[in-house]
Amino acid sequence: MAGVFDSELVLALALLGLTTAVMATGIPWLLLPISFSSGMLLGGRLGVAVVLAGTVIGSQLLFMASRRWLAGPIRRRWGERLDRYDRELSKRGFAYLVGLRLMGAPNLLVSAACALSPLRARTFALATLLGIAPTIILAVTAGTAV
Repeated sequence: MAGVFDSELVLALALLGLTTAVMATGIPWLLLPISFSSGMLLGGRLGVAVVLAGTVIGSQLLFMASRRWLAGPIRRRWGERLDRYDRELSKRGFAYLVGLRLMGAPNLLVSAACALSPLRARTFALATLLGIAPTIILAVTAGTAV
């Protein structure tokens, strides 16, 4: 039985689940320690793949849940005031989202704000992947050096 828990696959799945849960719940400041740890425990390529997958899946879950349960009430309350925001994000939403991810803006705020916008889920996922990848790659690479 000990051989099963020594498996790299089990460790990768556990880190994937942890990363997904952290990102889906919006807990701040844990992505870098998880990335560093995955680099230390799984190595470079697998560590990057696991953390990137968990980040995109978790952010997507938070985005979809926010769109489902928060967008309606907020739109009813602030609808007219969000029109300019909608127009701007319709034009440049992808670039804004990549920039926010590169700057390290809190996932909870970014995902919830994007859920209010007309930004498509696929666009959100791709921008999240591209924007967060450099940070994760650097942290996982640092973890491999330990």
